Amino acid sequence: MTASSTPALASGRSPALSPIARLRAWYAACAPRERRMLVLAVAVVLGGALISTAEQLAAERERLARRLPAARLAYLGMEQDSLGLAALRERPTPTAPPLAALPDSIRAAASARGIEAAARIAGDRVEVGGRTTLPALVDWLATLHAEQRLRPTRLELQAAGTDGLARFDAMFEVGGQ
Repeated sequence: MTASSTPALASGRSPALSPIARLRAWYAACAPRERRMLVLAVAVVLGGALISTAEQLAAERERLARRLPAARLAYLGMEQDSLGLAALRERPTPTAPPLAALPDSIRAAASARGIEAAARIAGDRVEVGGRTTLPALVDWLATLHAEQRLRPTRLELQAAGTDGLARFDAMFEVGGQ
């Protein structure tokens, strides 16, 4: 024996044994009854882990099965939205009406929504003033932009009076998108 191997032998460990080899040596040193109890304990722990994993998989599968119809509907909705968007992109943009016809067109769109409006041409812009409720005003502005290609560049609002109508003054740019 050399001086370097003496401490390893004194501690009861062999320097060349791996952790698995040490575990096997420990297991072999156990009594037969202890070995059976260890095998039974390992089997119970592994069985519990297997049952727990199976229950979690079953619960997750059930959750996914409940969510699948909603996911399919959302997917179909997105497909329809993409088809609608493609159709909108293929549709030609509306042509701007002649500048001279804009005041009459603006007044007609306003009166269709119950908006009191007066319009006049000021250079390459259209000035509009009137009275209405705010929801009708927003709808009217969106319609003017979409159908007549008028883009509001300025909008001034005054508080609604006792009749519930707000006063507005707007400036539109012709041909805006």
